[in-house]
Amino acid sequence: MMKQSIKKIVELMMFLGLLIQCKEKSPENSPEKYDTKTMVTSITNNYIIPAYQNYKTNTTNLLDLINIFISNPTEVNLQNCQNQWKSTALSWQDVAMLDFGPAKTINLRAQTNIYPVDTTLIKSNILSNSYDLQQPENFDAKGLQTLDYLLFIPAMTNNQIVNYYSTNSNAKTYLSAICSELKSNAFTVFNQWNTTYKTSFINNIESNAVGTSVSDIVNALSLHFEAFVRKGKVGIPLGVFNGITQQIMPGHVEAFYSDYSVALALRSIEAFDNYIKGKTYNSFTNGEGLDDYLNFVKAKNNNQDLSIVIENKLNEIKTNLNALGGSLKDAITTNNSAVQTLYQSMQELVPLIKVEMTANLGVLIDYQDSDGD
Repeated sequence: MMKQSIKKIVELMMFLGLLIQCKEKSPENSPEKYDTKTMVTSITNNYIIPAYQNYKTNTTNLLDLINIFISNPTEVNLQNCQNQWKSTALSWQDVAMLDFGPAKTINLRAQTNIYPVDTTLIKSNILSNSYDLQQPENFDAKGLQTLDYLLFIPAMTNNQIVNYYSTNSNAKTYLSAICSELKSNAFTVFNQWNTTYKTSFINNIESNAVGTSVSDIVNALSLHFEAFVRKGKVGIPLGVFNGITQQIMPGHVEAFYSDYSVALALRSIEAFDNYIKGKTYNSFTNGEGLDDYLNFVKAKNNNQDLSIVIENKLNEIKTNLNALGGSLKDAITTNNSAVQTLYQSMQELVPLIKVEMTANLGVLIDYQDSDGD
């Protein structure tokens, strides 16, 4: 508790110091002089909506292939489902940072990607064939990570998995129900963005106060990286948050059963980078983004442009991820120092986003960090 309090005081002092510097900026490059509407419009139309559309398409394709597998359980059809699951999980990384507006309303993150999953509850739901996936108590028995378990069942070959579904109608029903809900949630969020919400979001730019579009973008970005990438994907499995012992927990990695965690982590960093730069989804042409906003207000870190410092740190994180090879859970056990290096590079990005970016743009952090780190 004392350590957490000290951290809060340090962060507050850094924020106030940077805020004072920002107040001293000339009127020409103050945050309120920037054309935030152009940036928010570009991010909305060129990244957010296309990214959600791609995720929606992937959930549709996944459900279609799951239903084909259910009606005709073969190894080829199972492999098609496994490959499409990977594509869907990758596309989720592109929208996971957009946890505001319609996604926040339906608690999309918690309904989509909780891990580790509760395998006991999954088995119980299948056995009873009686469950309500809308209830929070089932959130860790559904979503992408439950599909990771059901499509890559541990200690089973693909042939054995096929035999399992061939003789278990309840398991088929559960598999289809989870996929149907993923698709339904994806359609809900996309449709809201693509109709009424985008207009109100683009117009909510009178200031950068809490509840405005710029605040939502920056806060969700900061929270996503700090809590769900740095901590969730790496810190928890590494044992950083496991009390005094810091005992490693490789079983807590994302995509544990498919062993696809490094690929998903890399995609999340690439998406984070593209989003900050305002790149158009899929074509990756540069548009107006947070990096342009930081450059406009002349945000610096040790006399370097803050946008460049952030970009360099993201590139360092990508390099450190690639150094792990294909398996994060194996690296935690056999190459722990490399994972420690990765975590440290991630940790160093947190204040650049959470303290320096927010202060330079006049955005207040509106979420609570209870890590105690």
